[in-house]
Amino acid sequence: MKRRQKNLRLRVLFNASVVLSGFRTPKGGSGRLLGFIKNRVIEGKINEVIFDEILKHSEKLSVPISKSARLSLELFGNFLPAPSGESVHKYKKVVIDEGDAHVIASCKEAKIKYLVTLDKKHLLILKGKIKGLKILTPGELIALIAKK
Repeated sequence: MKRRQKNLRLRVLFNASVVLSGFRTPKGGSGRLLGFIKNRVIEGKINEVIFDEILKHSEKLSVPISKSARLSLELFGNFLPAPSGESVHKYKKVVIDEGDAHVIASCKEAKIKYLVTLDKKHLLILKGKIKGLKILTPGELIALIAKK
């Protein structure tokens, strides 16, 4: 009897900053990570709140909303639901900007161990401070994938 091989792809929650950067500059680090999702090297995830943030900020970065919506659906498929209010409240005590609590809460609820972000001021500053979660820049995630 064959044993099922465990899914070895990294599950990564993408913050809106990385997604938008990848849409705007496909040849940069963020764009490379989106390519890794497309080519099934990693399993990329976003939640419903992150999707809304992508749409809200896309035109500021000269990315049409329709393009952002289409690419998000193609890459991420079914979005994670917004995390529970209880979970978000718990992480409001941990994050610098309470508006980012949903990101950490989604990682915890979905048992995702990797978060990729470009947010130096609010999320990258939390590196090593949340047990069971690695917070990485796109470059750091690319380096980690290269080692595997």
